[in-house]
Amino acid sequence: MRALTTGIVCLTLFAAACGAPSRGDDDDDDNPPGDSGQQNTDGCSAEAKLIYVVDVNNQLSTYDPISRTFNDKGALVCPASGGATPFSMGIDRNAGAYVLYSSGELFKVDTATLACQATAWQPGGPSGLLQVFGMGFSTDAAGGTTDKLYIAGGFGPNIETSSRLNTLDVATMAPTPVGTVQEWPELTGTGDAELFGFFPSETSPRIEKLDKATGAASQPFNLPTLTGLPMSWAFAFFGGNFHVFLQRDTESATSVYEVNGQTGAISNTLPTGTRSIVGAGVSTCAPTVIL
Repeated sequence: MRALTTGIVCLTLFAAACGAPSRGDDDDDDNPPGDSGQQNTDGCSAEAKLIYVVDVNNQLSTYDPISRTFNDKGALVCPASGGATPFSMGIDRNAGAYVLYSSGELFKVDTATLACQATAWQPGGPSGLLQVFGMGFSTDAAGGTTDKLYIAGGFGPNIETSSRLNTLDVATMAPTPVGTVQEWPELTGTGDAELFGFFPSETSPRIEKLDKATGAASQPFNLPTLTGLPMSWAFAFFGGNFHVFLQRDTESATSVYEVNGQTGAISNTLPTGTRSIVGAGVSTCAPTVIL
């Protein structure tokens, strides 16, 4: 997610974790977008277990949290209107990306070919209240193979101090209200049926667990070393730990912070050099623990 000082916002994130694909896809061929067709014994492709990131320049990449390296896939060329840029991203169990643009348009992207397909989502949604949002898939049950896309947003982080948490049916593009979340988190879900938000802040940055039925926050991990005016942020869960992608107003690029999922301690910091990452996503196929 990227915060602008004007009345428009520009870009987000999203992520999740572990299992076998069960969601249908809009495509008619046997292999859905982003799926190489090579399935592992758990029913998920290797591509579906990766963290994906998108930057302000439309560059789509994978991020390996083990080696802490990026692999650039190429630049997105989604036909967003008015020169819009990516605002957030979510990854489904077939390694397909849902990329929201700052115009409020939502595209389905094949992460293998980078082909963009417009979805039936209308900017703002039926209520007109969901112009931009962060995203993350979470399984319906721990270790399950079905999941839902959770979105949290509104008119923009510079316009509203809270965001609306909804589920979004990716087959019909119909949102269902869940509750209200204070501030503007980026979301990540897990294959253990949990949902978390990273809340950037000048004074109190933190990670919190979100109740998927109400939006209520609990179990905060306070991150005082990440204090500062946020400009771009994204968030992903992988192998038991969180990965925060953050650029503050005094910084020229994003840094990646690995946060221990048990203690909240920051164990690694990786400067990215020139990347301004605005979205991150990982499907619910991604591991919840590293064996």
